Amino acid sequence: MTENRVLHVIQHAILTCEDGVWTGRYGGEDWSVIAGSHDEVLEQMVETLHRLGDDDEHRWRIISLAEAVAAGERTEEGFEARFIDRESYENRVIEAMESQFEEE
Repeated sequence: MTENRVLHVIQHAILTCEDGVWTGRYGGEDWSVIAGSHDEVLEQMVETLHRLGDDDEHRWRIISLAEAVAAGERTEEGFEARFIDRESYENRVIEAMESQFEEE
């Protein structure tokens, strides 16, 4: 990987509802949560992902998966990874921050 390229990962929410019970996870994750409503399952998913953000083993598993996906060696439902140039990455970060501030 060259210094001006960044590994960009997108993990999509994967949600199902059966008999009023919601199950959710993010693509590439090896965990799921269960709740009684759509909003509640999303909240639990976000909380779980934030909690795992400090877990080195989890972080390295996701990076390894992302590298394999970006190289075309593996596919994973709801998980995208590719190398993008640093300027594109910085623009995506700015857009995400601006949209978050607009929501508040």
